[in-house]
Amino acid sequence: MALLVVLLITSTEADVQIPRTKRLRITNSLASKVDMKVHCKSGAHDLGEQIVRPTESYEFRFKTNVMGTSLFFCSFQWGNEFHHFDVYKNGRDDCLTHDALCGWKFCRL
Repeated sequence: MALLVVLLITSTEADVQIPRTKRLRITNSLASKVDMKVHCKSGAHDLGEQIVRPTESYEFRFKTNVMGTSLFFCSFQWGNEFHHFDVYKNGRDDCLTHDALCGWKFCRL
């Protein structure tokens, strides 16, 4: 709690944001109908490895931080494919409403 107070005192009013709950959904729509391995993290949280079966989704919630720098990144693997994306970046993916759903859908034609 003391750290939060210090951060608020040393930040300008424009820098501080109200933390908001966000939902992020990742859907496996790969044409090859294979399982997709997903591993998501932020600077403070490691959500662990998840297996997302064909046509299914993995969803998680998080609160944005007061500094407006929230970032979640995930790695995705299926077969011999491996990809890494920033799946939520504050400012870029600002789903405007509280508890807004941001989504990623993986399709390989």
